[in-house]
Amino acid sequence: MLYIVPIVLLTCSCGGETGTGESQEKITDQPLTQQEETQDTTLQNVAEVSIRATGGEELESMDYDQDTIEVKTGTLVKLTFTNEGKDPKMIYNMVFTKEGYSAQAAQKGGRAGASGNYLPDSSLLLAASPLALPGQTVTMEFTVPDTAGVFEFVNTYPSETPLMKGKLIVKE
Repeated sequence: MLYIVPIVLLTCSCGGETGTGESQEKITDQPLTQQEETQDTTLQNVAEVSIRATGGEELESMDYDQDTIEVKTGTLVKLTFTNEGKDPKMIYNMVFTKEGYSAQAAQKGGRAGASGNYLPDSSLLLAASPLALPGQTVTMEFTVPDTAGVFEFVNTYPSETPLMKGKLIVKE
């Protein structure tokens, strides 16, 4: 019984201010820092790009319907990628990499296998789409660098298809 009285008093004293429902703001000398949860793209250039893997019924004839994408520096790219393949083996993606590394990215992606989503190590990547099964459309978003340059995109899913690739040109 004696233990109950201190607990009740302690509980009552921890309630803080009552009645108004308002709490006082704490004043601090610490500088305020903004913590950004989502990227604000209000003033950012946005490029909506649609690319298709086309070519018919044969694996060897499949290719991207465009081999060049041009955007301004710092642009948010909203990419829609459609795989028009018919055969179950026609699985494709789009991996964006540094210029001159598309063949290496495709080889390393093939070695990464299904457990690695057929993606090369991240030092080669600018961005990568999900795998698109035959007849499937996937989407992705990424921001290109703030400096002009040339990047490449390539399919890294191993197949009998000749190297599917193209260029991403980032201009001032």
